[in-house]
Amino acid sequence: MSEKSEGTPIQVAGLVVTAAVITNIAFYFLSDLYFEDRSAMYGAVSDAHINNVRLHFGIFTGSISLSAIFAAFWPRILGHVLAAMLGVVAIVAGVGAISRNMHPVLPAALIVAGVMLAVLVWKSFERSRVAWAFLIGMTSSLAAVLLFGSTKVRSVFDIGLWTALIIPGKLVVCTVALAMVRDDYREA
Repeated sequence: MSEKSEGTPIQVAGLVVTAAVITNIAFYFLSDLYFEDRSAMYGAVSDAHINNVRLHFGIFTGSISLSAIFAAFWPRILGHVLAAMLGVVAIVAGVGAISRNMHPVLPAALIVAGVMLAVLVWKSFERSRVAWAFLIGMTSSLAAVLLFGSTKVRSVFDIGLWTALIIPGKLVVCTVALAMVRDDYREA
């Protein structure tokens, strides 16, 4: 029987960098076609706007690629750190929502999710299989929700779409990093 071969972190890093470069080159040319077509329908778009969109796409791919490379080298640490950071951000956002007198459901949900993530990260880092599995479930669910909600996030915070997609991208990397350490939880 042959053993399953997994790429070394160096190989994974090489693949990630190659994919990021190819994706950015493709985006450069495809965005050129998009903005040409868009200007024919809606009027001209400034070069500064086009370059700004390309810059934000580069920041998006660079940020996610860097996280993916770190996940290849240190999946346990990166997965837990990203989930903990999300928990802190959720708690801070919940407190911010309270201070802005938003509907009480939003701050309650954010604070509960943030506290749950913090507790799950702590217990998962102590090698609790149940906490690890639930943490993967939460990060993957939040990635899907925020992916489809990124247009709303973009509108509310008045940021670019590619900037709004960084958090769901980081959550996907977090989920994959946590799944990579599944062998640590087999005996738990």
